Amino acid sequence: MITDKAKLVKIVKNIMILAFSFAIIFTIFGYNTTDWNGISEEEDKTLYQKIFNRLYLSMVSISTIGFGDISPKTKILRLLMMIYIILIVLLNTSTLAHLIIEV
Repeated sequence: MITDKAKLVKIVKNIMILAFSFAIIFTIFGYNTTDWNGISEEEDKTLYQKIFNRLYLSMVSISTIGFGDISPKTKILRLLMMIYIILIVLLNTSTLAHLIIEV
């Protein structure tokens, strides 16, 4: 039998894998600062800063808060963001359904 702690770890693991995966994808396809609204040249100079900014976007999106301070400019990044949003909705829905069934 899987414990509640194991279920929570699995949920968090899935969320982190999705968030980090898309942070890397956003870094690869949106490496240039000019590909994004809301990211300045000054705060996006190093690879670390680039990954951090894309991870921030990924985490804000996956939490469904969506501040809107960073957004994609290019069509490929917009497409990737749409795919990411669909995956977030599916993940959140399946997680919620799984939790409801268990109660």
